Formats: sequence, C-alpha cells, structure tokens
Amino acid sequence: MCAICGIFNLTNEEKNERHILENMLRAVLHRGPDGSSILMMDEAAFGFNRLSFIDLHNGMQPIQNEDMTVSMICNGEIYNYQELRTELKNKGHSFRTNTDVEVMLHLYEECGMDFARRLNGQFAVALYDDKQKKLLLVRDQMGIAPLFYTTVNGKLVFASEIKAILQYPGVNRRLNLKAVDQLMNFPGVVSPNTFFEGIYSLRCGHMLCCRLNQEIEDIEYWDLIYSEEDKDDKGETYYIEELRELLKNAIARRLVADVPVGFYISGGLDSSMVACYIGRYMMDSCYSFSAEMDSGELDESRFQRLICECVDSTHYSARIAEKDLWENLGQVIYHAETGLKESYDVAAYLLSGLVRESPAKAVLTGQGSDELFSGYVGYMVDQFRGMQKDTMSAKECEINEKLWGNPYFRYERNHYKLRELHNRIYSKDVRGEAEKFSAIAESPINVERVKGLSSQKRRSYIDCKLRLSDHLLGEHGDRMFFSHSVEGRHPFLDMELLSFVLSIPDKYKLNGVNEKYILKKAGEGIVPDAVLKRKKFPFQAPGMSAMIKKSCRIEFLEDSLIKKYNIFDADYVNEMKNIYRQDNFKLMGAYEIDYLFIVMTVTMLCERFHLSV
Repeated sequence: MCAICGIFNLTNEEKNERHILENMLRAVLHRGPDGSSILMMDEAAFGFNRLSFIDLHNGMQPIQNEDMTVSMICNGEIYNYQELRTELKNKGHSFRTNTDVEVMLHLYEECGMDFARRLNGQFAVALYDDKQKKLLLVRDQMGIAPLFYTTVNGKLVFASEIKAILQYPGVNRRLNLKAVDQLMNFPGVVSPNTFFEGIYSLRCGHMLCCRLNQEIEDIEYWDLIYSEEDKDDKGETYYIEELRELLKNAIARRLVADVPVGFYISGGLDSSMVACYIGRYMMDSCYSFSAEMDSGELDESRFQRLICECVDSTHYSARIAEKDLWENLGQVIYHAETGLKESYDVAAYLLSGLVRESPAKAVLTGQGSDELFSGYVGYMVDQFRGMQKDTMSAKECEINEKLWGNPYFRYERNHYKLRELHNRIYSKDVRGEAEKFSAIAESPINVERVKGLSSQKRRSYIDCKLRLSDHLLGEHGDRMFFSHSVEGRHPFLDMELLSFVLSIPDKYKLNGVNEKYILKKAGEGIVPDAVLKRKKFPFQAPGMSAMIKKSCRIEFLEDSLIKKYNIFDADYVNEMKNIYRQDNFKLMGAYEIDYLFIVMTVTMLCERFHLSV
C-alpha cells in the first residue's frame, strides 16, 4: 500500500500545477518512501508515493491502459488478482507490470463502474477515464484503505491523508464540531465526517463519480447485508470445517509479497488464531511483534510468549511504559488526524515503529473478528436487555429508535443522559449551537439495513460502521501503521471469508455467554487451550487519571488553551481534573468515557493543525 493524491477539474478549467502535487506528496512521504511519481493530464493530476510489496522494480504508478485513455493510482492490495489477471489476459488485455493492482485498470475496461464488486482486497483507488472525462474515487468494502476529499475553487482535491489535502491553496483549516460530538457519543468519528470541516472521508463500499460541470455522485456499490432470519442451518461441524479452510486461504493470500511479512501477537484469541494458523500451515520462518504494557493489570505478555513458543517465530517485543504513551501522543495526533478517547493508539504507533526496525514491511492482524463473531460484551448484554425495558425513559427510546431502528436497543450509551453531561463539558458558546452539530440528530448508519434484524446482527452491523471502519481500521490501524511505513493486513476481512461468516447462524457466534464460540472451535488443536479459554480482555492503555495524579500541570488542559479555542468549558474541565486526582478515582477501562482525554486530544489537534473553531 502507498499514498495517493490528486486534483480534478470540476468547474475550474485552469491547468493543475505540478508543484502543488509535489507538496501534497511530501506531506505523506511516510506512507510510501520507496519512490514517487506524478502524472499531469488535461482535467486531472495524480500523485503517488510507493511502498513496494510486489514487482519491486517495475511497479511504479500511475499505471495506464494499452491506449493511454484510462489512468489509475491505487493505495492497496488485491488478493484475488492472480485469478482476475488470468481472466483478463484471456480476454485480450495486456499488462505493463506484474503488480496486483493493475487488474483494476483492465477490470474497469470490462465491467465499467461495477469493477469494484469483483475485488477481494483493501484499496483506495482513483481512476480517470479520459474518453468520458470522468474521475472515479473508490474505497474498499470494509474501509481498510482511507480516502479523503474536498472541493475548493472548482477543484476536487483528494488524498490518502488529510495533511496532504491541507497543502492545497485555499483549503480551510476549521474544526468540525460534529466530529467532536461523534467522538463524545460513538467509538470515534464516522465517515463521511472528519475533524476538518469541509474535508470528507469516502465511506466504505462507496465510490465518487466526478465529471466536469456536473454534480458529484456518491454511489454505494457494496454493504454488509444480513438476512433477517437464520435459515438453512447446516450444523456446527460444517461451519467449523468451512471456517478453518476459508481462514487458511485468507491468511495465505495476505502472506503473498516480494518482501518479508510478519504478524502481531496481542495474546488474545484473534491474533493468536492468525499466528497459529501461519505457524501450523504456512511458514517455517516468520516474524512476530507484540507490545507489552508496563502495568500489571494491563500486561498480556504471558499469553504473548505462549503463542511465540507455539509458532517458533523470530519475535520483537516492546515494553511500553506510561511515559512512552505521553511522550509520543503529539506524534500520534498528527498521524491520526483526529481527537482520541483512549491512549492505545500510542501503543499501536510504537508497535509499528518496532516493525520498522525488523525485516518485515507488512503485518497481519486479528482486526474484524470481534465485530463479526459477537466478541464484545455488548452482544451478551443484549440478551438481557428485555429485562431493562421498563427502566428506559421515553426520551431514550425515542433516540434509540431514530439512531438504531429499535427503541430498546442501546448501543453502549444512554445518549439522552450523555447529552446532559456533554452540555456541561462544552463551552457556553458551543452549547448554544449544539443542535446544529449534534451527533444524535440523525442516525450515523442506514437504519433500513438493520430493521428486522436480531440484536446480534444489528450490533454487528453498527460495530462495523461505527467502530471498525473509521476507528480501528482508520486512525488506530492505517494511520498508525503508515506512520512508520508499515502495512496492516486483516485476514478476517477477506471478502470470501466475510461472505461465509454472514451466513453463520447467531447461535454459533454467541453460545450463551460464550462469545466467538465457532471461532474458538475452529482454533481447537491449533491455538493453545490457555488462550482459547481465557476471558476476553480488551486492548487497553493507561488513561488520563494515571497522568493527572502524577502531574500538577498538563499543558493541553490548562485554562489558557481551553479558553483559546472555546470548545470546552474551562471551569468544568478543572472540576474534572480535581475528580481525576482523587485517590479512589478510577475509570472502568473501556466501559467509561475518558472525557479529559477527549478534551486534551481535541485541543492538541487544533494546536497541531492550526484549526479555527
């Protein structure tokens, strides 16, 4: 994967300037340090920074078709490219490179705007058709690869990271308060929103179609579709055996590269499944990486060592102390381009730095498993939600119906009660405008897609949209990987495997209170029992309470900076600081919102990118 950026003339026919593309590419050089290239065309201009994995000597982009009428740049990997390449060659197409992504160019010639439906991979692609004077921007089905865009002075400007877009003259630097409110209510910001007003994130499974002097079309080409009922139950044994085979195939596809590839070991089930399948079936020599938290209650090193011994990998480990988290937080904010509500992005940032010190250039992870196999505590809580119906107020039910399509479905929080608290945290001026940017004024998902679904399927859909795509795969994943020129690959999000997982009945994913039941069964005899049977432990890192108790002064929580931006109420921030300093105060891990951390990181974001409010 790499960095892409570009400019397209929407109404302004002035020639695009090469030096602007050069500035944009310099801003995201960390994503692709192996070479850069620019292509200037009549209506469009493309820029590309390369991080090489396949066809190391002849894989530079942009790539054009045989008669030079279609041009493309792609940040991504296409895992079914070999089958597609054979099919396209048989239809008469000739290839300029041996890269995986070139199949997209010729697939577009064959299928037109339906080409993305055929792809199994992670990709953000810009494709310009000179005959039709049309630009397509396409993001992969699950949103692994990011793509941001804005319009300015009659131009569409796009890039893999927002910091590249900010290099374009005339782009405003203004904080988007709706993104702040989404962070306060949901796991993170939700596409198409970003923390930068007027700069948008292309939604997963979507494409933009842009033509000169025409409205931009935002087209959904794929979505996560669950059936309302579990039909045609084929039995536990069938699902175990099929899951094992498809997971093996998904992992094997992601090990294809002309450079070394490794994998993360967290000590939990998901990364252990990937690691142990690699050790059992695929590689004798492999690289593994883990982050050990320098805190007894957060330390998972015992389970990490167990997996390392099981797969006999060449292992790299980083011991992360609290001071490491705070010393690196500024760099994390810069790369993440968002405010944060937990410090574990810093651990991810340091872990990718560890990979950079090894021979590996890509790592496999276990991301996506929790969302697809009912792995979070919310799936279990839903089973008992019926007992709590009488305790839900009419106001909460009204909000739940609007957001999630069911009055009694609570996605983690009582948003009606949260609004009362948020009104105290926001400054008086922002509070007065709250209805204009409220995250709960409308649903962040397509509610029609979850109507009639079981609570498990409903939560899975919402988790994939709100937690996985922009948060775990986005700022926590992609941006932390590429901060050190490393690529993340996610076998559980393989499209062939995903299609099968969607067909598995609920009871095989959550068996009573046994989460990820079928996945554990597929790991029997491969993953050590100590990992299969351990209680789920969410990846955590120390929060603000730990820092505040050790420090009397924290720059980004001082009155002067809080008042400078006037987003948050300085008096209430000081109240929270006093509460956090109390000896007996402690946030409940992943289950309570660390509001001071949000206040601090949003303030840091404004300072780092010189944002106005």
